[in-house]
Amino acid sequence: MIYSVLSFIRGFFFLIPILHECNSFSVISFRKKQGVVGGDQQYERLARLYAESSSTSKLTEWVVENLDSDASTASDTQCGEGDTLPPGGLVIADKVHVLPVNSKVEPRGDIVPIRLLLSGKNGGWGTGVHPTTVLCLEWLGDIIVGGESILDYGCGSGILSIAGLGFGAATSVGVDVEAEALVTSEKNLELNGYGDRFEGRHVREIVPNCLRSPGANICVANILIGQLVRPSMVSAIVTNLAPGAYLCLSGIRPAEVESLKQAYEEHIDWIDDYYGELAAKDTEGSIDSYGFDCGTWSRVVGKLKSGGVDSRAMSELAVS
Repeated sequence: MIYSVLSFIRGFFFLIPILHECNSFSVISFRKKQGVVGGDQQYERLARLYAESSSTSKLTEWVVENLDSDASTASDTQCGEGDTLPPGGLVIADKVHVLPVNSKVEPRGDIVPIRLLLSGKNGGWGTGVHPTTVLCLEWLGDIIVGGESILDYGCGSGILSIAGLGFGAATSVGVDVEAEALVTSEKNLELNGYGDRFEGRHVREIVPNCLRSPGANICVANILIGQLVRPSMVSAIVTNLAPGAYLCLSGIRPAEVESLKQAYEEHIDWIDDYYGELAAKDTEGSIDSYGFDCGTWSRVVGKLKSGGVDSRAMSELAVS
């Protein structure tokens, strides 16, 4: 079994240069070139996934290594965990108009348009029907003044990066544990005209002080609390913030707020005026999307404390 897995990994990495050869790579030509016959679905799925990314892709071998050979197919309106965008799209907080990629609805001209290509269970969560996505979009629209660099931790479909760049930010680095989500987010950023200002990285590539100095001016992390409070994630986030940077955390319940704040309190001054809560019943499309009421969620926001971060101590936490 181990030998089979290793053989497959070696085989896939052998394929990477071939997959990069041209802009319009065909799965059929891939199979012919490699002598793959019949139903070798594992190779075919990987070939299709990688072929769908641009020849100018910035995704690294970390991402390729983690692509799921059983990746789901693309969808017009649905991504992972029942997150479903209504066919007519959503106007969120009067700041963004989110539409499926092939929607015939014309986006509103006075707010940021976002068109999303969605992709299955691992292909990038985030359509705008979940309260936490709305909370993050609202805040980004209020805080961005122009020229900022964003760290989008748990980028999913790329919706927050697209919005941030649409509001005027200069660049965004999207991070996700799902390689398929990084492929999807990169395609969505290209689709919306921001491909040259976005870089997707696997979570294993985010280590202390890895971003271009001075770091991100804004970090938004819409992730469940079990991950947000891990010392390794705290370290990865706070060491990659520029002096005075904003940190916006969501994916949490009101009862979890104090525990979350405690995990970051050594490094972050929390700003009560930016605290927010939103219930599913008050979020357009949420209950229809999931088929149940997912309850009330919170957003906390703070700024990196002056005096900097002890990088050596944080580097030790990064491996915990």
